[in-house]
Amino acid sequence: MKTQRRALIVDDEEAARNFLRKLLAAHPEISVVAEAGSVVEAVEQFHKTNPDLVFLDVQMPKGDGFSLLPKLQPVPEIIFITAHDAFAVKAFEVNAVDYLLKPIPPDRLAMALERLARKAPRKPKPFTRDDRIFLYADLELRVVPAAQITCIQAAQNYSHVHIGGQEPVMVRRAMAEWERLLPSSAFLRVNRSTILNLNAVREILPLPHHHTSVSFTNSSATIELRRLPSRRLRKALAATAQA
Repeated sequence: MKTQRRALIVDDEEAARNFLRKLLAAHPEISVVAEAGSVVEAVEQFHKTNPDLVFLDVQMPKGDGFSLLPKLQPVPEIIFITAHDAFAVKAFEVNAVDYLLKPIPPDRLAMALERLARKAPRKPKPFTRDDRIFLYADLELRVVPAAQITCIQAAQNYSHVHIGGQEPVMVRRAMAEWERLLPSSAFLRVNRSTILNLNAVREILPLPHHHTSVSFTNSSATIELRRLPSRRLRKALAATAQA
């Protein structure tokens, strides 16, 4: 018996959504729980209906399908649907189940769903430091292991993500969202504007006025902390060492 899947269809063309719905009617293991015509609507419907499968158009007004991926947690299975074949390599780089060209032939959809059926359903779980995180910046989608993130600093509704010795990446993700996403066993929000990777902290040095300078094992960058955030960091590191 095939695993039942809850699907969200994301496409800015209503006719395309209706066509896919009709094709999916021949596959009772797929239950379409919602549709969305934009990235903003897709985020809303995703969190409202909790699908484990998303049929995702690549090119839409006000944001492409790849820009949506970082907002989907826990990560669902993705089947891309598009009129263009230029993004196929990028689609498989993010572990998409398949990449279907419009108009979708029924047998090609069946093949994609058969491929999906061979995969074990993803169970919602907290991130671990070995999990990958989608970062969408400068119209580029990057997939980064959480363990490579050194620290994250707030910039209003954006954040600067420090990854090893690379230049910081600015992404549209608030600190509260990072805090929900990252594993608390490895990442600590020391103050309103800074999250640190506890496993990447190399040294904490004293500075004047009870400030401290934090350096990292995989980066030449340093972060300056005041007294209370520094105390919070030392306490967390001590607890980690005893665990």
